[in-house]
Amino acid sequence: MLSIPYEGTPPPPKPSGRKGNRKVRTGCITCKIRKVKCDEAKPHCLRCVRTGRQCDGYRATPPRSTPEPPLAVSPVPGLGFETDREAHAFEHYRSRSARILSGAVDAGFWGGLVLKLSAVEPAVRHAVLAVSSLHECVEVKRATGRDLDRRFAFREYGNAIRSLRNWAQRDESSAVPLLVCILFVCIEFLADRDAATQMHITQGRKILSGLADGHSPAMEMVKQSLVPIYSRLSLASFLFGTRPAPIPAHLKSRTDVPALFTTMDEARCGLYFLLDEGFQFSTQAYAVAFDPAIDEDKMRSLQAEQQRLLSQVARWHAAFTVLTSMTPRSTASENVQNLLRIYHQAGSVWISTALQRDECAYDAHLPAFSTIISLASSIIGSLPPNTTMEAFTFETELIAPVYWTVTKCRHPLLRRAALQLLTRDQMRNRRENLWHVRETTVVAARVIEKEEALLEEPFSLSPSPEASVFSPGNSSSSDETRSPFGDEPISVKISATNPPSLYPPPPSFADPTSGGSFTPEPCSSPNFPNEPGSPTTMAVEAMQQLDLSAVEVNRLEAPFGIPESQRIKNTVLGLTEGGGIWTTFFKEPRPGRTDWDVKTEFLRC
Repeated sequence: MLSIPYEGTPPPPKPSGRKGNRKVRTGCITCKIRKVKCDEAKPHCLRCVRTGRQCDGYRATPPRSTPEPPLAVSPVPGLGFETDREAHAFEHYRSRSARILSGAVDAGFWGGLVLKLSAVEPAVRHAVLAVSSLHECVEVKRATGRDLDRRFAFREYGNAIRSLRNWAQRDESSAVPLLVCILFVCIEFLADRDAATQMHITQGRKILSGLADGHSPAMEMVKQSLVPIYSRLSLASFLFGTRPAPIPAHLKSRTDVPALFTTMDEARCGLYFLLDEGFQFSTQAYAVAFDPAIDEDKMRSLQAEQQRLLSQVARWHAAFTVLTSMTPRSTASENVQNLLRIYHQAGSVWISTALQRDECAYDAHLPAFSTIISLASSIIGSLPPNTTMEAFTFETELIAPVYWTVTKCRHPLLRRAALQLLTRDQMRNRRENLWHVRETTVVAARVIEKEEALLEEPFSLSPSPEASVFSPGNSSSSDETRSPFGDEPISVKISATNPPSLYPPPPSFADPTSGGSFTPEPCSSPNFPNEPGSPTTMAVEAMQQLDLSAVEVNRLEAPFGIPESQRIKNTVLGLTEGGGIWTTFFKEPRPGRTDWDVKTEFLRC
């Protein structure tokens, strides 16, 4: 899950010297009866899984003298490539992308199931080539600043879509389409296209919501390998305003929290299932909290659900604590555990404040914010000197909870400590699916600036006493004095009887090879600037120059000198273009008004 270097991560497998197809003599019983070639995948062969047949397993064989390493990726037979570009992309995925996407705990999916299915399913194979090519583009951009041509990646993406359409016409199991949908989400993450990403997540969750229970090999693959990933994708959907369908209870490995977890993977799945439920609850509660004609029965029902979820979260934490006390310590295990602790703290606050209308409710959760900052700092600090985290990860890891801490924790020192974490060298040019560390740093700094603007002696984020670099700019000013945040903000009118949020509808599907927004262009992962005057550099310098002797006591206690009327109730990250990001800020209605005080600004990054 985490994509930073870990102890014990197996080296990428070396390519096999053999070419052509293997002679299979130890296939599953079903394939032997049918007299067809078996791929020997365990516990059920993929030929049976993808065709919806019952795989009867394998006959017992004499044990090998030397067992295979459990995380090693065996050579994939039967793959023939027409061009060197295809062969290069597959080898890059096999030796590099699969390992990076797997992190410390997901090798069984990215380096196992996906690779094996790529040998028998064209849609998977084409999607893998697209993922690999775009991933290489991101890494080369970060390392050298050079843009690679992405036409090959989008051509393979189009081929995968066409292959998937052919699969749909065969009316077979949904397991492979659901897996390919995850690969499509990864492609859109790498291509940095928010709307298309949300469309794929929504479609995948919709398919899951309509699946009936069953015990076929295909259904077991869905439950064990795919459902946990779709539950974690909640962090890339709900946090960006999308509302995917709930995951049915019969598809989850379990619906209750045990007194004791037996494995870290069981604990991880249990937490993300709870977070997914928490997001579903928060969506309903958020709407009710701002409804002037609130129904008392509905409110009591939501309060009871809130207490149930908080009880389950507390039960999870107890079982997790017992598990970690019996787990051997290492840098790898400690980082995985700390990330789960971060999301336990964040999830507790999300659920606890879901029925609260006021931002001041977050002031009661300083211990949780402090813990998130401490744990995130520990993870970042665990990297060896002069080491950065991987340029891209499929998972939502550190950026989102640390950014959220900056925007919701009003303690002036704690929120700046969180902001500083986003600007650490180890996080340079970091991308966690849709979360860009550079953009979130600038947006978080702007939130601080806007909330503290009316203080008698605000903590400026600029080291210069003359003017703040984050103040609204003037489009007619010179390049030397123009604000990095761009021109005057744009007002938007939204009634305060609705939650302070924007709900863009999901886009209709478009073929990536048909032009429009899918037109190939150079990879757009930006360089992380260190030049004087950049927003991120200013944030670091401000942290270093903060005068603690000037901090008044009342600024260190709730409400930290920031009244409810001055607080940002919600921040919506919008489109990125031209070296910046469109961002919408919601505040309390102005006196005598019934609509939110909404401003949309273009923030230069």
